[in-house]
Amino acid sequence: MAEVKYLVVLPTNPNESDRMSKMGIQGCLLQEPEQFSINFVNSPSCTDNITYHFKVRVPAQTIVENYKINGEWSDAHQEKYLNIFDGKSDKTMPSISSIINDGIDAVLHYSFTESTFSLEFQFDYNNSTIHVYQVRGQGHNFVTKFETLFSLSDIQSIQVWGDVQKITQFSLSYD
Repeated sequence: MAEVKYLVVLPTNPNESDRMSKMGIQGCLLQEPEQFSINFVNSPSCTDNITYHFKVRVPAQTIVENYKINGEWSDAHQEKYLNIFDGKSDKTMPSISSIINDGIDAVLHYSFTESTFSLEFQFDYNNSTIHVYQVRGQGHNFVTKFETLFSLSDIQSIQVWGDVQKITQFSLSYD
């Protein structure tokens, strides 16, 4: 069974005007990743209630959105074909001279698949929705919007699962 790779317990804010408005996360994936997910969980020690489950199936270029209530996943999950790894990365195509000098193996091991991700989750408490954006430099590309069953105020922790090698940045913004 898979295990939690990273867990962040959110600070409690008794003042409702100091609610989390954004959560940013950047990380690196393992080589040849299959999937990773980010769960917005209602208890740091129990995953029976998940307000929002955001999963990326990397080879299928699919995003799965769902929630869990009382230990049961919702049947109303959403799947969207959308590749947040669009092949743009800091890598450059090998030159002809390097292909000749390094042989065919250099070409076979080269991949345009990006191994990093940078996402921002924005919280709309009035409409109980989470907006997801891919972050590239100073730009934000809309990925998806998910209406939650639970109140966003119920989220107590964030868990990262799957083929994640490391988290390079994690940020919380409050109103």
